[in-house]
Amino acid sequence: MNLYEGLITRRTVHHFRTDPVPETIIRRMLDAAVQAPNHHLTQPWRFVVIRGNNLQQLAKFRYDLALNKAQTQNRPHAERIAEQARRDFAFIPAVIAVIQILAEDPFRQQEDYAAVSCATYALMLAAWDHGVGTYWGTGAVTRYSPALELLGVQDNERVVAFVRVGYPQDVPHVPRIPADEKTSWLS
Repeated sequence: MNLYEGLITRRTVHHFRTDPVPETIIRRMLDAAVQAPNHHLTQPWRFVVIRGNNLQQLAKFRYDLALNKAQTQNRPHAERIAEQARRDFAFIPAVIAVIQILAEDPFRQQEDYAAVSCATYALMLAAWDHGVGTYWGTGAVTRYSPALELLGVQDNERVVAFVRVGYPQDVPHVPRIPADEKTSWLS
């Protein structure tokens, strides 16, 4: 597909098939990610591809966090909520952790966060070009000590995204507000 078509048609995928995504495609996604614009070529990112037993461990962390939150909020069906959080990771081929290397200067950290976000989106567009769907996830697991330890996240780093990767079961239709309704032109 051409770039414009990819930009217009890519959507967040919520339901994935279990077929594995070839490593060659994941590598192409990562190659695209590191081409993202970044101020002064800081290249403030690193990636961890999570599959197999480590992905099952990450899914368990999501279960534990969701169960604790649901129980703390006295939500009915806490177990069901937690199980869904686990399943969101347990039955997909891979998750890519996108990690920002933090600069000491707060302004540069903000610029670098924008660059890491661009890298994440480039990774997702590259996946879409190969028929692979993605889901950019955040949440408590991005700050959960056992998850950070699993990923080897250092004190000068933070997890910006857990990108779920897999072939879509379905692609949702999500209408967008036309650009003309969100644009002013100054002359």
